[in-house]
Amino acid sequence: MKNAVVWSEIAVSDLRRATAFYEKLLDGKLKAETFGPYEIALFPHAADGIGGCLMKGEGYEPSGKGTVTYLAAEPGIDAALKRATAAGAKVLMPKMALPGNQGYIAHVSDCEGNRIGLHAMS
Repeated sequence: MKNAVVWSEIAVSDLRRATAFYEKLLDGKLKAETFGPYEIALFPHAADGIGGCLMKGEGYEPSGKGTVTYLAAEPGIDAALKRATAAGAKVLMPKMALPGNQGYIAHVSDCEGNRIGLHAMS
């Protein structure tokens, strides 16, 4: 099995605001689309890679409790935390080293109130 997890959806109530937040956080563009009754903004990802999106629609409610989606925080956690706080995020868990040289993580609260994880090797 290549990857057990293949897709993640982050619930949002204001897609425009959330898209602007994540574009600042990731220093890149998201792609807005309509998927049936849902409004989405796709995160950049390789065709054979793990992907995800921001999702607005019935049944999707932002929450700071529950599953944490980790985003690539390149070139490093410090730079990503700086971009996140500049975009309005609150740091919920500061930079922590993972055991076994697996990199670093941190948690922030996005503009919708979701708990989001950041991961980088430095």
